[in-house]
Amino acid sequence: MQTRALDLLEGQQVKDIEKIIQKNYGTELDLQQYSVFKTSNEEKIWIASRQIFQVDLSKLVVNSIGLYLGKLKRNEKINLSTEGSQLIGKTATKNVVYLGKDSILKFLQGMNVKPEKTLNAEPHNFVIIRTEEEILGSSLLTEEGIRNLLPKSRRISLTRSEL
Repeated sequence: MQTRALDLLEGQQVKDIEKIIQKNYGTELDLQQYSVFKTSNEEKIWIASRQIFQVDLSKLVVNSIGLYLGKLKRNEKINLSTEGSQLIGKTATKNVVYLGKDSILKFLQGMNVKPEKTLNAEPHNFVIIRTEEEILGSSLLTEEGIRNLLPKSRRISLTRSEL
């Protein structure tokens, strides 16, 4: 089994991630209240309660800690995880797209869809996908619509009898 090296981020590194979130989603997320980790080679960001250091981890093999926030991309972008989208999407004012009722099921099945409306959304950027009530995840907005990036493990499948 291969383990990932997790680096604890501090100070300016954490502020840089906060700035990327502010720039892309128009909202403040105070990461200073969390322990913030980054995988050494994949640029994946994890956040955990600071109480994690009260646990003796020396005898454990740790692959991940806390909540997976998202993956840093080039050009100061971040592809949020579903949980990261739900955390940030509550107050996001940029790069948010809303789906109509006809598109929700298609999106959750992994299909590309067209947004019903957008909130300061930039093409070729990661956007938070939501309905009026729920935050569904994150995907990529293109001129054609939403390119679905929902992980296969999160997609739902329906049999013909369920339709």
